[in-house]
Amino acid sequence: MPKKPLRKRRWGWLIWVAILATAGVVAARAYKRRPVRAIDVRVHRVEPGSVRDLVSTVAAGRVSAEREATLRAEIAGTVLRVHKRRGDAVAEGEILLEYDVRDLRDRVGAARAAVALSSAQIEQARASAAVARRNASRAADLRDRGVGASAEAENLAGSAGVADRAAGVAEVGRMQALANVRVAETALRRGVLRAPFAGVVLTRSIEQGEVTAPGAPLFSLADPSRLHVEADLDEADLGRVRVGLRAEVILDAFQGQKFSATLSEIAPSVTRDMRGNRSIGCRFELQSDPRLRVGMSAEVDVIVATRESVVWVPPNAVMGRGIDRAVYVVDAQNFARRRPIGIGVSTWEAIEVSSGLRVGERVITTLSNNELADGSLVRPRTNEATPTRSVQR
Repeated sequence: MPKKPLRKRRWGWLIWVAILATAGVVAARAYKRRPVRAIDVRVHRVEPGSVRDLVSTVAAGRVSAEREATLRAEIAGTVLRVHKRRGDAVAEGEILLEYDVRDLRDRVGAARAAVALSSAQIEQARASAAVARRNASRAADLRDRGVGASAEAENLAGSAGVADRAAGVAEVGRMQALANVRVAETALRRGVLRAPFAGVVLTRSIEQGEVTAPGAPLFSLADPSRLHVEADLDEADLGRVRVGLRAEVILDAFQGQKFSATLSEIAPSVTRDMRGNRSIGCRFELQSDPRLRVGMSAEVDVIVATRESVVWVPPNAVMGRGIDRAVYVVDAQNFARRRPIGIGVSTWEAIEVSSGLRVGERVITTLSNNELADGSLVRPRTNEATPTRSVQR
């Protein structure tokens, strides 16, 4: 078949290119005119406030009493009466427990009888020794005058020496008997367990009729009038803390509440755990509060410094690491704009902003939304709760 002219074929291609270009322009204009879906975000309005520089404990500490003790059995015996239960208040010297001490009384009686017997044996030995000494003295006198035998005098002198030593042995026997009396009387006194100090019974590990062995736990006792927290700080923070600094204690039982405390003691040495982490033990004196209980788990923040009237934002509003930090600021048209900022001290609670933000601006705190980007249209909602403005390095 005859071929079409070359000019006609060129015009056909040009027509198709024009059609495609026109379609692309129309599609682009339609894409630009499409409705833009706004992203729901939560925002924080920037405002000045007081920011505290905190040092936190590396692990949960424990609420402890000024005086706390575990009372253990000192004798083997059967429990006759238990006078106190868990939670009871006790006075110093008050009876907690009594043993069946009939056998202990018998031992005391036997020991005292042994003392009496020893005393009688001493008297008898002394009398025998005195007789032996007199006989030996007369025999020696007769020998010296030549009317007595030397052998008899020597035998009587030896008998006197034996009698004296027998009296000495009797004296030692009496001392031993007296020691046995003291031991028996001590055991008898231990048949009654008394509170060593005023406090509250924390636990009771014994019941009436049970038989105890020496060393078995019976009661744990604490004086709750003065409570403190024992907790560890990181070795790196040792140079930033000192005795007398105020602290705040956070207890699992009272979420959202903070209890005042004072750093009262720093251990003289640094300890190292199995992983090689180094920490130092500290003691924090708590203010009296009837809600506190011995053994509570406690987190402690030591207030190193307080900075007034500084700009801050929640930590979930900040992107980046190190010195490369930024936030998304919502402009007047509700578009998100990425803005670099400078930061001061920071923690999981709050971040101090040293540059890049002005009071009254809104920053986005829901950075987890994958659709959020520089220039995104957003629908802002103010955070329901204002985070704690406490900052920790």
